[in-house]
Amino acid sequence: MLNRRHLRIKVFQAVYSYLRGAKNDLGIGERELLSSVNRIHELFVLHASVFTELHSFATKRIEERKNKRLPSQEDLNPNLRFVDNQLLKALSNSNSLQIKIEDYKISWASHGDVIQKLYKTIEDSNAYKKYMSSDSPGVEEQKSFLIKIYREFIADNEVLQDFFEERSIHWSDDHYFVCGYIVKYLKGFQTRFSEDYRVPDLYKDVDDDVDFIQTLYRKTLVNGVAYQEIIMDKAKNWEADRIAVIDFIFMKMAVCELVNIPSVPIKVTLNEYIELSKTYSTPKSRVFINGILDKIIPDLKQKGDIKKIGRGLMN
Repeated sequence: MLNRRHLRIKVFQAVYSYLRGAKNDLGIGERELLSSVNRIHELFVLHASVFTELHSFATKRIEERKNKRLPSQEDLNPNLRFVDNQLLKALSNSNSLQIKIEDYKISWASHGDVIQKLYKTIEDSNAYKKYMSSDSPGVEEQKSFLIKIYREFIADNEVLQDFFEERSIHWSDDHYFVCGYIVKYLKGFQTRFSEDYRVPDLYKDVDDDVDFIQTLYRKTLVNGVAYQEIIMDKAKNWEADRIAVIDFIFMKMAVCELVNIPSVPIKVTLNEYIELSKTYSTPKSRVFINGILDKIIPDLKQKGDIKKIGRGLMN
């Protein structure tokens, strides 16, 4: 689920927090970093649980209308396209998802009104009416409908955001990543997954990824002075206080990764921190960072400080 770029972002945020004085203990900072990363999975499951609640609410409402004292023909013969949506049913029937909901102690019991209002909003939308009036929508159409509903009514729903922030105020940093991954998860559904549509694991390789996080965080901070000297040696026309704090952090993390993470190709490290600077730093930062790292890499190679494992990783 998590890719290395997102892991770098989480480490960057933790390093920045430490250097700005929010944390003054490496061990505590590292534990909080790992906890923050692990809770991304909880946020993903929380988003996915909205679908199971919507399905449950819609199913119960159909049954209640059938059992009315004087049910109408529409009550007795309801349009089932929403509750029979294959992807929605797969989410509701997923043992994998249900286990995670229980593990994370997610409950909507005291927020039934939120789900009811959300369903009503969806029900009144043109997307819902169009879908419900379509003739035997196929799996792709069913997926597209659910993705549209998610993007328009769930992902940025302010009421839901308030509910999520009750559990963790730190999730705002991960919101858009999780939204993107939910969409990817929904798009990946196939009918063969109907019996148990599994929730993706947080890590691709838990041991490797956790080691990546710990190494990058701890060694960037422990060796911060040494890495700064390496950077300033190639930035002779700059005073240290003229270089943006964020640019310094990205360059220190890049040097750390080049020297301490043998499984990541040099080009990947270089490109990743240039890309991150586009989002988190100044418009000119990518050119500056690229120029400094381009000068640093040959020196590190010559000194034998870069040791990569595998063919092609030294390029």
